[in-house]
Amino acid sequence: MFVKIKDWLSKRAYLLFFLIISIWFMGFASYTSPLFYFDYSPDNNCFFTVGKALMHGILPYKDVFEQKGPYVYLIHGIASLFNGHSLLGMFPFEVLSLFLSMYIVYKIARMYTYQLAACAIAILMPLFQLFHPYYNYGDTVESLLFAAMLSLIYTLLKADRNQFVIARWDWTLQGFLVGLTFLMKYTLLGGWIIFYLAMFGYYVKKKMWPEISKLIGWSALGFAIAVGPWLIFFLATHSLGDFFHVYFYENMHIYMLSNNSVFAKFIESLTIYSSFLRQDPLIFLCGFLGYVYLLFSRSAFKSAWGKMLFVMMMVVNAAFIVYGYHSGQVYQYYELAFFPYLVIPGVFALINAIKRFDVKITEKNESMVLISRALLSFFLVLGVNDNILSSRIFPNNGSVTLNQTNKPQQPAQIEFGRIMRAQSKGRPTMLNYGSIDMGFYTTSGALPSTYYFQNYNIPHSKAPEILDSQLNVIKKHQVQWVVLNTPAGKKINKWNGSPTISGKIISGNINPGTKKIAKPLLKNYRVVTNHTQNFESANVTYWLLKRK
Repeated sequence: MFVKIKDWLSKRAYLLFFLIISIWFMGFASYTSPLFYFDYSPDNNCFFTVGKALMHGILPYKDVFEQKGPYVYLIHGIASLFNGHSLLGMFPFEVLSLFLSMYIVYKIARMYTYQLAACAIAILMPLFQLFHPYYNYGDTVESLLFAAMLSLIYTLLKADRNQFVIARWDWTLQGFLVGLTFLMKYTLLGGWIIFYLAMFGYYVKKKMWPEISKLIGWSALGFAIAVGPWLIFFLATHSLGDFFHVYFYENMHIYMLSNNSVFAKFIESLTIYSSFLRQDPLIFLCGFLGYVYLLFSRSAFKSAWGKMLFVMMMVVNAAFIVYGYHSGQVYQYYELAFFPYLVIPGVFALINAIKRFDVKITEKNESMVLISRALLSFFLVLGVNDNILSSRIFPNNGSVTLNQTNKPQQPAQIEFGRIMRAQSKGRPTMLNYGSIDMGFYTTSGALPSTYYFQNYNIPHSKAPEILDSQLNVIKKHQVQWVVLNTPAGKKINKWNGSPTISGKIISGNINPGTKKIAKPLLKNYRVVTNHTQNFESANVTYWLLKRK
């Protein structure tokens, strides 16, 4: 028995290698890593705030307004149990995401080449998942679901080699991933939608009735496993209506930037995707040229149907991700979800190169080859992701302070958080005025005490109730602390907001203006301190105010 265990472990040593690489690479790329001072991402801190609130019985959608799916908040809530004052608890989830992506790429490559070659190919995969600025701070839904999207492509590749007969386990897994994605960010479902519709039509045409039963029955089981517990939760907490209103209605009506027809929006999406494929030489090589290569070769897909289905999945996936957005108005981290489809041409280019040049990796040279591939991959990642320049390795960098000093500094989030925790009796109460969550709920330990605990990327004219309710909290001095920001050099009573984008958050997560609220704010609150640092190419001053 021990011999069998030893043999099993030796054959799967690559899993440990993938895990080490995942920890190593994420340590340098993700702001959730211990190497970084703080994760400054407004979205990530928002997820963390709502997740932490969920752990304390405060219900998303019903008690606090936020529009991502419930699994996003559950994951961040679990992370908050590890560390309530930073996003360090998300680091293991980030590592797991990269590890699973490498493992799936290994499984894809293993179908076409020998084990050590598949390992060497998988080691180069992080280049795609960590590509900056699409992978910006990390911890995005697109990054967390990267492996899930790759698994769908893996299922298609397996089906193409097996006359499109798909095992029950695979249908169950894909049904579960559909449910998971549906309750995290449903705009990432494009690939699954076309896959299921196309496979159903294929089975009907071929009269493969048992396969239709497997598709429906086992996929429904997986979907129910993912969605059922949340349905029970929302019914038990009488919040199902709030969930539907915020997650579906608000997302579809308030966040949509394009008012064009359905067809026009689809064309806009394809225009954005086409532009994306031309933005970078590597993306163009693996994308446009890589797709053409896959279509005209039999290296990946053996059937014309498999090729056509892959292209349809890629196109619909791309269309859904940016559907309803204009070119130039897309948040770049959305486009990370394009990358799982870019991985595939790169994988098969390497497989074919190994076959053409008869590359042999044996027990004698495997350590040198795999380690050298890991170092090459790390070098390539550093070439496309320079997040490490904002880490502790570079003290007092612009994301921490703009002061010219050799004395070790901390960013505003950590500095203000310590003050609030020290000067509050029990858990602090605070309001993040005018901008998306800036991370002060995270560092102070405060929980949302008002429905609109932050502002959103929505013009004031579209949803005036957000800032109006925040102003009401200030007028009634309902919280002990208020945190807001202005451009560097602007005082609270002088910042009118952007003259060109009235009533909307501007670049740098700077709020739409503080002059209009200065009178009631400074009447009820006094300035404790301020701190200036750089955020997304903008010099931002953060202000901490305490109730008088």
